[in-house]
Formats: sequence, structure tokens, C-alpha cells
Amino acid sequence: MQQYTTLIFIALLALVFYFLILRPQRKRQQAIQQTMNALSPGDRVMLGSGLFGTVVSVGAKQVVLEVSPGSELTVLKQAISKIVTEADEDSVDEQDEFDELEGVDEQEPLDERSARNAADAPIAENAAPEEPLQAERPVVDGPVEEPTPATAPEPVVEPKSASTRDSKPSTAE
Repeated sequence: MQQYTTLIFIALLALVFYFLILRPQRKRQQAIQQTMNALSPGDRVMLGSGLFGTVVSVGAKQVVLEVSPGSELTVLKQAISKIVTEADEDSVDEQDEFDELEGVDEQEPLDERSARNAADAPIAENAAPEEPLQAERPVVDGPVEEPTPATAPEPVVEPKSASTRDSKPSTAE
């Protein structure tokens, strides 16, 4: 009876391993393979790194993506994590709301923004003085010893092995 319970326990562990690990992994691989086979020019995709692009052409192993107008990127098919939908990307309205919250005005050039921010910045009480400070040297009474230059250790010369001596003709003769 003990033998049968051990065999049944091992069989149950094998079934649990199959249904919890192997079967879901195989389903994920099949879904990824179907996604890769379904790629066609014009699809919006997202790479594993979070980069979005539009498929320009599909090869056997690689895909050419247009990440911005006139900017193409060649990636492996395995780098594509999914074909995106409208819900996966931020809409233009959401981006405009974000810019308004940040106080970014698209019409205002960058140099004017930085000049305005510099003018609005508070002046710190401990701000650096206008003139650079000179480093003070300590005052020493009596003679000062000059530092001695450090000497580099002599390089170690290893003798040539017998095989090296025999293989090259000597020119000292």
C-alpha cells in the first residue's frame, strides 16, 4: 500500500507541475507567436522597453519601426511586447492637460522660459561672492622641506625562456 501512495503522490505532483507551469507557458508562447505572425505595416506596437512605433516593414526576424516622422528603427521581432490599442497610448488631450499642470507653454521659447525662471528665483543669503576667493597658505616658521619626487620602481625584466631563445635567430653574433 505504501508503494501505491508514493506513486500516486509523484503522479499528482507531475500533474500540478504541468497545469501550473508548463501549460500556461506554452499558451503564452503561442500568443506571442500569433502576435508576431499578425504584424503588418501600419500597426502601432510597443517594445519591451516602452518605446512606441508604427510598423513600416516586416522581415523574417526583424521589424522596421517609425518612432517619429522620418526616424526609423530596426528591431528584432522578439523586442515587440504587444500591438497597442487606443487605451494603451496617451491621447493628445491627456498630454495637453499634463502640460498645463506642469506650466509648460508650447508657444514660449526655451530661452525666454529659462530667463523668466532665473529672474523669479530667490537669491540665497549665503550666495557666492562676486570675487573668487584665494586659497590661503599656512604660515610656517623656519625652513620648509621641499617634497621629494617619488621614484618609480624599476621594471622587472623576465629572462627569455629556452624555447623563445631557440626559435628566434640571434642577431648579436
